[in-house]
Amino acid sequence: MNAQKTKWSQEDENTLIELVEKYVKKGKSKQEAFEMVANIVNRTKAACASRYRILTKSQHFEEKEINKVAQFEINLDTIIQYLINFDHMSEQNIKLKENIYKLKIKNAELNERLTNLKNTIQQKQKVLKNLAIDSL
Repeated sequence: MNAQKTKWSQEDENTLIELVEKYVKKGKSKQEAFEMVANIVNRTKAACASRYRILTKSQHFEEKEINKVAQFEINLDTIIQYLINFDHMSEQNIKLKENIYKLKIKNAELNERLTNLKNTIQQKQKVLKNLAIDSL
């Protein structure tokens, strides 16, 4: 019977993964691989199976995380294109702000002109009203 160990060494873990993968590639079962590895690393078959599941699960998780990072990989060309677009957007933004400023000035001028025209109309209406009253 194999002696119980508490901590797996990196070497034992590598042996476990390597031999199980070789056995599976040759068409043999994982259970056969666990039996073989158990004798080599001086562990039980159940301990080897359990450790293998833990290692492959964490390896799968790490691969998923690496793939996530790879999807968002930023390279120099992407950064340059962003900066070119940003610079172009900044220029457009400045032009738009200038146009807004000019439109505000034009709006103020038109409002003043409208006010003057309303005053002129009111004055002419008073004159016409007075003329109408005087002619009666």
